[in-house]
Amino acid sequence: MPDDQNPPMEGNITIVLVDDHTMMREGTRRLLEEDAELQVIGEAEQGTEAVALCQHLRPRVVALDIAMKGMNGFGVAQALLANQESKPEILVLTAYDQLAYVRAMLKLGARGYWLKSARGSEIRTAVHEVAAGRSSLAPDVRQRLQEEEETVPLPDQEPLTVRERAVLHLVVQGLRNIDIAQHLSISVKTVETHLTSIYSKCGVQSRAEAIAFAQRHSLLLEGNSSPLDQRTEHTSGQFPLAEKRL
Repeated sequence: MPDDQNPPMEGNITIVLVDDHTMMREGTRRLLEEDAELQVIGEAEQGTEAVALCQHLRPRVVALDIAMKGMNGFGVAQALLANQESKPEILVLTAYDQLAYVRAMLKLGARGYWLKSARGSEIRTAVHEVAAGRSSLAPDVRQRLQEEEETVPLPDQEPLTVRERAVLHLVVQGLRNIDIAQHLSISVKTVETHLTSIYSKCGVQSRAEAIAFAQRHSLLLEGNSSPLDQRTEHTSGQFPLAEKRL
């Protein structure tokens, strides 16, 4: 919703907050507006609402969560950044620290990625950085990205087939083999055959290693699948591992 009582002031960095938790939006607004140069001009709790609101208000920065009902943060970022005439800078502010999500947002064109556990001063600085067109990453996120680039080279692998990618995508979502079989209308034995091929091509030996490989190398970004096809809540902050066997 636009903030009709707080019209944009010339020279301020205008911001729209997108998060489905009212308390989170209220807290973020308060900590941002401790800086007189930062002005929240609107809030949205759903993805489609956020896209329409940002197209109307044209903020300089959108502080964007990932998990929301309906259109999630990936869809919002893609929609907003596709408009070359009025695209805002995207600062992801989320509880998800998986590198697959970080890489997904950066690939879409987001400037910043911070966790909700950050200090208020850090988030205010991040807003200034992305508003100026600079990258802004939480220190631990930046360090993990650098470590993977330095220590985990992509193996010279045979490409996964379309069906293998579909299986891997569902594995990362936490589905069991029997659920994957039902989802793809194939037998459990065929799922196990695909997993054996995936393990071989990716140079891994277990389900957990395959998930970690997909996260590291952003395999889920290729094709039409996004890391979050629907709202998910995992209190551990990790992808669920539903099975230890194939």
